[in-house]
Amino acid sequence: MSFSPTDDDEPLSDINVTPFVDVLLVLLIIFMITAPIIHHTVKVDLPKDTYSDGAALDKTLRVVVDQTGMIYINNDQVGLDLNGTNREKFERLIQEWLANKSGPQFVDVEADENVRYGALVPIIARLKEMEVGLNLVINPESAQ
Repeated sequence: MSFSPTDDDEPLSDINVTPFVDVLLVLLIIFMITAPIIHHTVKVDLPKDTYSDGAALDKTLRVVVDQTGMIYINNDQVGLDLNGTNREKFERLIQEWLANKSGPQFVDVEADENVRYGALVPIIARLKEMEVGLNLVINPESAQ
């Protein structure tokens, strides 16, 4: 009769981590593929200037006008102008954002450098009517 260092009736205390590592690697691949898709933004060529106040950007509301004149609030498409239902949608989205805020409110307005000034005037007017401050966003250029 030979004796082994472990008896057969003892519970196995080793953990097999191979399936766990396999699942983690699959999840990592899924997140790497979906991350660029989730972070969808509107492409806007901002005008360049050397002005920079050094303020940190916080979670402000973004009103974006792309090169075709399409208006977005964050990533929600409003329309090509602020007439009729587009104006109602614009004001409703701003009011929803304001409902969750306290203190002075500022909206970042980003417009493509090729957008007509006349396309920005209704946006600025609606924000002023709603007593919301605005920041015109530029693409900082290095001072020389």
